Amino acid sequence: MKAIKKGSSFYELLGDEIRKQMGKQLSQEDLPLPKIVRQLRQQKKLSGAHLCRCAGDLDPRTLTAVEKGRIKNPSVKTLLSISRGLGITVSDLFRQADMELDRNFRAGSQKGTFQMEFPSWKTKIISFTPLIKEFFCGKVILGPEAMIDETFLKHSSPIFISTLIGRIEIEVAHQKVQLREGENLFFNGCLRHSFANKLHRESVLLMVTAPSLF
Repeated sequence: MKAIKKGSSFYELLGDEIRKQMGKQLSQEDLPLPKIVRQLRQQKKLSGAHLCRCAGDLDPRTLTAVEKGRIKNPSVKTLLSISRGLGITVSDLFRQADMELDRNFRAGSQKGTFQMEFPSWKTKIISFTPLIKEFFCGKVILGPEAMIDETFLKHSSPIFISTLIGRIEIEVAHQKVQLREGENLFFNGCLRHSFANKLHRESVLLMVTAPSLF
Protein backbone atom coordinates (compact mmCIF):
# COMPACT_ATOMS: atom_id res chain seq x y z
CA MET A 1 0.00 0.00 0.00
CA LYS A 2 1.37 3.40 -0.98
CA ALA A 3 1.29 6.34 1.45
CA ILE A 4 1.24 9.81 -0.12
CA LYS A 5 2.14 13.01 1.69
CA LYS A 6 0.03 16.11 1.34
CA GLY A 7 0.95 18.18 -1.68
CA SER A 8 -0.55 20.30 -4.41
CA SER A 9 -3.59 18.33 -5.55
CA PHE A 10 -5.29 15.17 -4.35
CA TYR A 11 -6.00 13.93 -7.87
CA GLU A 12 -2.64 15.12 -9.21
CA LEU A 13 -0.73 13.10 -6.61
CA LEU A 14 -3.02 10.14 -7.04
CA GLY A 15 -2.80 10.40 -10.81
CA ASP A 16 1.00 10.62 -10.78
CA GLU A 17 1.31 7.49 -8.68
CA ILE A 18 -1.25 5.58 -10.75
CA ARG A 19 0.51 6.53 -13.99
CA LYS A 20 3.78 5.19 -12.56
CA GLN A 21 2.06 1.95 -11.65
CA MET A 22 0.38 1.73 -15.05
CA GLY A 23 3.69 2.34 -16.80
CA LYS A 24 5.34 -0.50 -14.88
CA GLN A 25 2.37 -2.75 -15.50
CA LEU A 26 2.21 -2.13 -19.24
CA SER A 27 5.99 -2.33 -19.73
CA GLN A 28 6.03 -5.75 -18.08
CA GLU A 29 2.86 -6.99 -19.71
CA ASP A 30 3.23 -9.41 -22.61
CA LEU A 31 0.49 -11.43 -24.22
CA PRO A 32 0.61 -14.86 -22.52
CA LEU A 33 0.79 -16.79 -25.82
CA PRO A 34 2.79 -19.70 -24.36
CA LYS A 35 0.16 -20.33 -21.70
CA ILE A 36 -2.77 -19.96 -24.13
CA VAL A 37 -1.29 -22.23 -26.82
CA ARG A 38 -0.65 -24.92 -24.22
CA GLN A 39 -4.12 -24.52 -22.65
CA LEU A 40 -5.94 -24.65 -25.99
CA ARG A 41 -3.97 -27.69 -27.09
CA GLN A 42 -4.77 -29.49 -23.84
CA GLN A 43 -8.45 -28.49 -23.99
CA LYS A 44 -8.67 -30.05 -27.45
CA LYS A 45 -6.85 -33.14 -26.12
CA LEU A 46 -4.08 -32.78 -28.70
CA SER A 47 -0.52 -33.92 -28.16
CA GLY A 48 2.19 -31.64 -29.51
CA ALA A 49 2.89 -34.13 -32.31
CA HIS A 50 -0.80 -34.33 -33.26
CA LEU A 51 -1.11 -30.54 -33.38
CA CYS A 52 1.94 -30.33 -35.64
CA ARG A 53 0.48 -32.97 -37.98
CA CYS A 54 -2.80 -31.00 -38.14
CA ALA A 55 -0.84 -27.83 -38.87
CA GLY A 56 0.97 -29.57 -41.71
CA ASP A 57 4.18 -27.54 -41.63
CA LEU A 58 4.94 -26.95 -37.95
CA ASP A 59 8.18 -28.31 -36.45
CA PRO A 60 7.48 -29.92 -33.01
CA ARG A 61 10.61 -28.21 -31.67
CA THR A 62 9.15 -24.83 -32.65
CA LEU A 63 5.86 -25.62 -30.90
CA THR A 64 7.74 -26.67 -27.75
CA ALA A 65 9.80 -23.46 -27.84
CA VAL A 66 6.62 -21.36 -28.18
CA GLU A 67 4.83 -23.15 -25.34
CA LYS A 68 7.84 -22.78 -23.03
CA GLY A 69 8.25 -19.10 -23.89
CA ARG A 70 11.67 -19.52 -25.48
CA ILE A 71 10.33 -17.90 -28.66
CA LYS A 72 9.12 -14.52 -27.46
CA ASN A 73 7.77 -13.23 -30.77
CA PRO A 74 6.62 -16.08 -33.01
CA SER A 75 6.60 -15.34 -36.73
CA VAL A 76 3.35 -14.88 -38.61
CA LYS A 77 3.97 -18.22 -40.31
CA THR A 78 4.36 -19.97 -36.94
CA LEU A 79 1.21 -18.33 -35.57
CA LEU A 80 -0.76 -19.36 -38.65
CA SER A 81 0.50 -22.93 -38.31
CA ILE A 82 -0.35 -23.14 -34.61
CA SER A 83 -3.81 -21.68 -35.21
CA ARG A 84 -4.43 -24.11 -38.08
CA GLY A 85 -3.35 -27.01 -35.89
CA LEU A 86 -5.75 -25.86 -33.17
CA GLY A 87 -8.58 -25.36 -35.65
CA ILE A 88 -8.97 -21.65 -34.87
CA THR A 89 -7.98 -18.35 -36.47
CA VAL A 90 -5.01 -16.23 -35.45
CA SER A 91 -7.52 -13.61 -34.26
CA ASP A 92 -9.09 -16.19 -31.95
CA LEU A 93 -5.65 -17.05 -30.60
CA PHE A 94 -4.84 -13.43 -29.79
CA ARG A 95 -8.32 -12.82 -28.41
CA GLN A 96 -7.85 -15.68 -25.96
CA ALA A 97 -4.43 -14.34 -24.97
CA ASP A 98 -5.79 -10.82 -24.55
CA MET A 99 -8.46 -12.08 -22.16
CA GLU A 100 -5.69 -13.26 -19.83
CA LEU A 101 -4.47 -9.70 -19.26
CA ASP A 102 -5.65 -8.09 -16.01
CA ARG A 103 -6.68 -4.93 -17.82
CA ASN A 104 -9.31 -6.87 -19.81
CA PHE A 105 -10.52 -9.57 -17.44
CA ARG A 106 -10.00 -9.84 -13.70
CA ALA A 107 -11.90 -11.46 -10.85
CA GLY A 108 -11.19 -9.49 -7.68
CA SER A 109 -12.04 -9.18 -4.00
CA GLN A 110 -12.71 -6.43 -1.48
CA LYS A 111 -8.94 -5.89 -1.24
CA GLY A 112 -9.07 -4.39 -4.75
CA THR A 113 -6.37 -4.25 -7.37
CA PHE A 114 -4.62 -1.18 -5.98
CA GLN A 115 -4.61 0.71 -2.68
CA MET A 116 -3.21 4.09 -1.74
CA GLU A 117 -3.24 6.04 1.53
CA PHE A 118 -3.31 9.82 2.04
CA PRO A 119 -2.48 10.17 5.77
CA SER A 120 -2.66 13.97 5.81
CA TRP A 121 -6.25 13.81 4.57
CA LYS A 122 -7.14 10.67 6.58
CA THR A 123 -8.21 9.13 3.29
CA LYS A 124 -7.64 5.83 1.52
CA ILE A 125 -8.41 4.82 -2.08
CA ILE A 126 -9.08 1.21 -3.07
CA SER A 127 -9.47 0.54 -6.79
CA PHE A 128 -11.58 -2.47 -7.72
CA THR A 129 -10.88 -2.08 -11.41
CA PRO A 130 -7.55 -2.55 -13.19
CA LEU A 131 -5.50 0.59 -13.72
CA ILE A 132 -6.98 1.67 -17.03
CA LYS A 133 -7.81 5.12 -18.32
CA GLU A 134 -11.31 4.31 -19.55
CA PHE A 135 -13.05 3.45 -16.27
CA PHE A 136 -12.73 3.55 -12.48
CA CYS A 137 -14.72 1.83 -9.76
CA GLY A 138 -13.48 1.75 -6.21
CA LYS A 139 -13.87 2.77 -2.59
CA VAL A 140 -12.96 6.09 -1.01
CA ILE A 141 -12.51 5.60 2.73
CA LEU A 142 -12.65 8.79 4.79
CA GLY A 143 -11.30 8.58 8.34
CA PRO A 144 -13.03 10.10 11.36
CA GLU A 145 -13.84 13.78 10.74
CA ALA A 146 -11.86 13.69 7.50
CA MET A 147 -12.46 16.21 4.73
CA ILE A 148 -11.15 16.37 1.21
CA ASP A 149 -11.24 20.03 0.30
CA GLU A 150 -12.72 20.93 -3.10
CA THR A 151 -9.42 22.49 -4.16
CA PHE A 152 -7.88 19.02 -4.13
CA LEU A 153 -10.60 17.38 -6.20
CA LYS A 154 -10.61 17.99 -9.93
CA HIS A 155 -12.24 15.67 -12.45
CA SER A 156 -14.00 16.86 -15.59
CA SER A 157 -16.24 13.82 -16.15
CA PRO A 158 -19.44 12.49 -14.54
CA ILE A 159 -19.05 10.89 -11.11
CA PHE A 160 -21.37 8.47 -9.34
CA ILE A 161 -21.09 8.20 -5.55
CA SER A 162 -22.88 5.78 -3.19
CA THR A 163 -22.42 5.60 0.58
CA LEU A 164 -21.55 2.09 1.71
CA ILE A 165 -20.77 2.77 5.37
CA GLY A 166 -21.43 5.82 7.55
CA ARG A 167 -22.55 9.21 6.32
CA ILE A 168 -20.90 11.70 3.97
CA GLU A 169 -21.59 15.38 3.41
CA ILE A 170 -20.89 16.30 -0.18
CA GLU A 171 -20.88 19.86 -1.46
CA VAL A 172 -21.30 20.39 -5.19
CA ALA A 173 -21.40 23.93 -6.57
CA HIS A 174 -22.42 25.30 -3.12
CA GLN A 175 -25.20 22.72 -2.71
CA LYS A 176 -24.77 20.41 0.28
CA VAL A 177 -26.10 16.88 0.24
CA GLN A 178 -26.05 14.44 3.17
CA LEU A 179 -25.62 10.90 1.90
CA ARG A 180 -26.57 8.14 4.34
CA GLU A 181 -25.88 4.45 3.81
CA GLY A 182 -27.50 3.24 0.61
CA GLU A 183 -28.01 6.74 -0.81
CA ASN A 184 -26.22 7.97 -3.89
CA LEU A 185 -25.39 11.04 -5.91
CA PHE A 186 -24.53 11.69 -9.53
CA PHE A 187 -22.83 14.94 -10.56
CA ASN A 188 -20.52 16.43 -13.14
CA GLY A 189 -16.96 16.37 -11.87
CA CYS A 190 -16.15 19.70 -13.49
CA LEU A 191 -18.24 21.37 -10.76
CA ARG A 192 -16.43 22.34 -7.57
CA HIS A 193 -17.00 19.63 -5.01
CA SER A 194 -15.80 18.36 -1.66
CA PHE A 195 -16.36 15.39 0.64
CA ALA A 196 -16.60 15.53 4.44
CA ASN A 197 -17.05 12.79 7.03
CA LYS A 198 -18.59 14.41 10.12
CA LEU A 199 -18.62 11.15 12.08
CA HIS A 200 -16.08 9.95 14.67
CA ARG A 201 -15.59 6.76 12.68
CA GLU A 202 -14.73 5.83 9.09
CA SER A 203 -17.20 6.40 6.29
CA VAL A 204 -16.89 4.56 2.98
CA LEU A 205 -17.99 5.67 -0.48
CA LEU A 206 -18.29 3.68 -3.67
CA MET A 207 -17.09 5.83 -6.58
CA VAL A 208 -17.66 5.11 -10.26
CA THR A 209 -16.50 7.32 -13.10
CA ALA A 210 -15.65 7.02 -16.78
CA PRO A 211 -13.06 7.84 -17.90
CA SER A 212 -10.95 7.08 -14.87
CA LEU A 213 -9.92 9.69 -12.32
CA PHE A 214 -6.34 8.94 -13.29
